[in-house]
Amino acid sequence: MQRYDVIVVGAGPAGITAATAAARHGAKVLVLEEHTQIGRPIQCTGLLSLRGWRLARLSDSLIVRAISGVRVHSPDGSIYELGGDRVRAYVIDRDRFDQALVERAAKVGVTIQTGVRAVELGPYEKGERTLITRTPSGARQSLRASVIIGADGPHSLLAQQAGLPRPKKILLGLQALIEFQSDSADFVEVFFGKRWAANFFAWSVPAAEGTARVGIATDRIAEAKACFERLHKEFHNSGKILSYQSGMIPIGPAARTVTDGVLIVGDAAGQAKPTSGGGIYTGMLCGKIAGEVAARCALSGKTRARFLREYEQRWRAKLARELSLGFRAHQILTQLSDEQIARALKLLTIPALRKLIQRFGDIDYPSKIAHELIKRPRLWSAIWPAVPGGLAQYVKSVYRARSARM
Repeated sequence: MQRYDVIVVGAGPAGITAATAAARHGAKVLVLEEHTQIGRPIQCTGLLSLRGWRLARLSDSLIVRAISGVRVHSPDGSIYELGGDRVRAYVIDRDRFDQALVERAAKVGVTIQTGVRAVELGPYEKGERTLITRTPSGARQSLRASVIIGADGPHSLLAQQAGLPRPKKILLGLQALIEFQSDSADFVEVFFGKRWAANFFAWSVPAAEGTARVGIATDRIAEAKACFERLHKEFHNSGKILSYQSGMIPIGPAARTVTDGVLIVGDAAGQAKPTSGGGIYTGMLCGKIAGEVAARCALSGKTRARFLREYEQRWRAKLARELSLGFRAHQILTQLSDEQIARALKLLTIPALRKLIQRFGDIDYPSKIAHELIKRPRLWSAIWPAVPGGLAQYVKSVYRARSARM
């Protein structure tokens, strides 16, 4: 039976970042990826913040284009533009991005096996876990590790078999690569309203020349296809669909992400941003912590949950408040009518508010805007009458949460 210090299940950005960090801290690491090709199938828009890009530290050749602003489409047909003054995010070549992360992991000694599925997690015995896997030919093999990291997605088998709770909510993401020439190639389009977004939001992200990544995220699965088709027809001139992608988006972190000999990270732990569904930055951030803790615990023989809990404490210190506030914002959005959303978006015509958003807007930490807003009593009192009750309470909760940290 082959033995490793750390086994990582899943070679997405969270898993491979964890594996790389563990190897750099001296651990013998194996990564198992059920798909035969790294980075495929693509289940992501590939929009990454500047902060996320700096964390990845990869070649600029992976950047498809720079994004400087957003065009927001209201349910009433109004359009509001924000940004345009500087680069705020990058659209990346997502499959090559994953492949580059894997190549870097291999250079630091990580062993990667593709086409191998984890099928059974054994009990914690003598400081180790057994993992049963199945190869494409159907052959079964048994592996042992001091620590196993589950980076195997929203419906994580590792989390389930380890007795760890699931993320609070799982959305459907439906996306297509469409032939489309954008008028503003450095702007992302965001759509709100039940007609296109079915209880969350839709998007159009400019990709390689003459194409756009167009999609929706929703918890109303039955309405997703119809919403996407309306979005495609009304805003993209029914451009030719080159490919489809779909996937599940977990939001609201799991209540526990650690047990004896097991950590979960990324989508398995529900660490995606609830306001956008993006999970590359948060997954890599948490993956780095997971790998460091897993290696240290594996090499010291301290793999009980009480030792691995350092991972939980560290990642929550960085992200828990933001993800909690983001989940609250998501819940509020799903409760608003189209009329309430349109009224709230009209606030974007207020110059002082636009200036504040353009200065403090942050796709990784969106609560910064609410925090800055409530620090400006004159602006807050001016917009108060038009703010839906739920959003007003959200702003106050952001201020209380951030004030508690000071």
